[in-house]
Amino acid sequence: MFKEMSIAGAEAPVFIRLGAGAKDMTGMRFGRLIVLGPVARGWNNVLWLYRCDCGAFGRTATGNFRRARSCGCLRTERIVKSSLKHGHARAGAATTTYRSWEAMRARCECQTHQKFEYYGGRGIKVCPSWRENFAAFLADMGPRPPGTTLDRIDNDKDYEPGNCRWADRITQRHNRRDSGEARHV
Repeated sequence: MFKEMSIAGAEAPVFIRLGAGAKDMTGMRFGRLIVLGPVARGWNNVLWLYRCDCGAFGRTATGNFRRARSCGCLRTERIVKSSLKHGHARAGAATTTYRSWEAMRARCECQTHQKFEYYGGRGIKVCPSWRENFAAFLADMGPRPPGTTLDRIDNDKDYEPGNCRWADRITQRHNRRDSGEARHV
């Protein structure tokens, strides 16, 4: 239905003259599409060049403007928006905050995790509101500041609001179970 094409660097489009009785749609707006002019005529139809608000150019037949509102970018935006609840876990590009949340859950819940014995194996759990809901974790903890990792203030308690913070390496080093100097900074 809609064929995208690049205008930049290409020859200028050649607009055709409309036949008698054909409605000139040049300059009309349909959703995000602006009709630039007629470029071809077919049997009982006109092919129009359009520009979308996203910057894409394309060609389509007259009848398609009645049901279309964009070159396809609007559909893509809607799909992305509906599949991203918090914007921290795009395919292949999770934020450091999201990766910290995933690692916390893995340490406590995945028996094959290399650190499970020090977390889930000792009975450390992730609170129910954070377990399956990254948005709740994000609301309580905020985004992870640079140079910090997730730290439990009391290492014998669970991952839960009030017992977690973003801490730098020095603070975490002083808050280890095995350091012999567990100080709550």
